[in-house]
Amino acid sequence: MITLGARFYRWDGRLYVEDQTISGLHAWALHFPRVVAASVSVIEPPPAGWSDAGEAGIAGPRIELVELPDGYDRATYLKERKAVAATLLEIMHRTTYRLFAIGGWIGDWGVTGAVTARRNGIPHGIWFDRVESQVMLESAGSGLIGRLKGRLKWAVGAWNERRVLRGADLALLHGRTVFDRLAPLTRNPHIVEDIHLGAEDRIAPAELAAKQTAAQSGPLRVVYAGRANPMKGPLDWIDALAGLVAQGVDVQADWLGDGEMLEQMQARAAGAGIADRITFHGFVADRPQVLQALREAHLLLFCHLTDESPRILIEALHAGTPLVGYGDPFAKSLVDENRAGTLVSRGAVTALTAAMAALAQDRDALSERIARAASSARHLTRDQVFAHRSEIIKQNLKQNPMEGSHG
Repeated sequence: MITLGARFYRWDGRLYVEDQTISGLHAWALHFPRVVAASVSVIEPPPAGWSDAGEAGIAGPRIELVELPDGYDRATYLKERKAVAATLLEIMHRTTYRLFAIGGWIGDWGVTGAVTARRNGIPHGIWFDRVESQVMLESAGSGLIGRLKGRLKWAVGAWNERRVLRGADLALLHGRTVFDRLAPLTRNPHIVEDIHLGAEDRIAPAELAAKQTAAQSGPLRVVYAGRANPMKGPLDWIDALAGLVAQGVDVQADWLGDGEMLEQMQARAAGAGIADRITFHGFVADRPQVLQALREAHLLLFCHLTDESPRILIEALHAGTPLVGYGDPFAKSLVDENRAGTLVSRGAVTALTAAMAALAQDRDALSERIARAASSARHLTRDQVFAHRSEIIKQNLKQNPMEGSHG
């Protein structure tokens, strides 16, 4: 059993599921005879990046999808929370292993499931992709009211984090950064990784050689793929590029992703006179297009301002693209493996510019970094990370001997 963070969309008689979630459900099904996945379901047309569950092969006897009401709607949460807790408890009684993805805010059914499991003495695990309470604080609006709302959300999120971490029999914490922050709060923490690329998605040797040759001349090609929201530091990203152009470096950059700060990014780029140097692609649903953009880039520039362990860093290494960005334990663990990047302190925009300028001026060093990136993170593939997680779950969430189970 697993609760999901990405919601379902029901429209025109069909159920739509996020493409990355589909990949994960197929991966779980390789290690368990049956998977029951529950998530919020809304009646709306699906956005780009969601696919029909039936056509994707995840609606059948092996994978059961359970639709839940939108708990983040306050009235719905107050009305439905007891019924949802009962639904989750019923699923727990007919499954052997139970894992809840934690969002942390009021109305998060992952928290409801974890609390219900604890109250009923049912072994369960929780999954954190990032430190949600910090994300809530960093994403707060401006002004006094915005800051007060941010502090309130942070307090609620941190309280929920602490109580589910205290009560869980197992905590799967994604990446070194999240692990270092949350492991002290729980009794059985395990560091895990999350990636949806296979060994076949790694840049091919011939393409790598061509990339190294192309990197010897021409503009420095910079890329990032992710949402344009505060936690990604998108304005720092623009400022670092503006500093590079101010030094006379020829640069071409691509941002793949939509978000609430995209227009601010575009305005910032225009104000700095570098709008013609950046292509804002918006949301790109075609995963091969994203991977190709990573392969064509000379470096991944990232400015993450919160404690998370973003998959884009691993994906960049698979593409032979070195990392330049703000340092944290997760990024450091990837760079330290093979010296495939340069990390600076959070907020040190000038240092980011300097790191990129050094590579633009020394193309042999850039070519070497590309080779180092391509030989990094080989142990981090979809098959390996899901096998690792599944084994941890099987070893640490033994069936309650008082319960019957179906898989």
